[in-house]
Amino acid sequence: MRGPGLIILIPVLEQMTKVTLRTITMNIPSQKIITKDNVSIDIAAVAYYKIVDPQKAVVAIEDITSAVNQISQTTVRNVVGQFSLDQLLSKTSDINLQIKNVIDDTLNPGAQR
Repeated sequence: MRGPGLIILIPVLEQMTKVTLRTITMNIPSQKIITKDNVSIDIAAVAYYKIVDPQKAVVAIEDITSAVNQISQTTVRNVVGQFSLDQLLSKTSDINLQIKNVIDDTLNPGAQR
């Protein structure tokens, strides 16, 4: 990891990877989900994330954007499938918090919130 300024890289041994530290938003493709009471629904979602530790994001995860996208799709399906349609409509904020916590725990284990 290098700081700002003139950076010299050895072409064969080193590779530069730029990491943005801004908040990134991505659309999660529409998911067809069957609720606990066997109702088929389509859910579209938006995920946003911010890289806190650039070195860990490059070294520990091969493609952070793809990882966030895949874990978001899987988590939405798993969490929403645990609830009935009535619960989905009445407890939206609780469900959103549960999805957020699962994604945070998966991508950044051991981090304090």
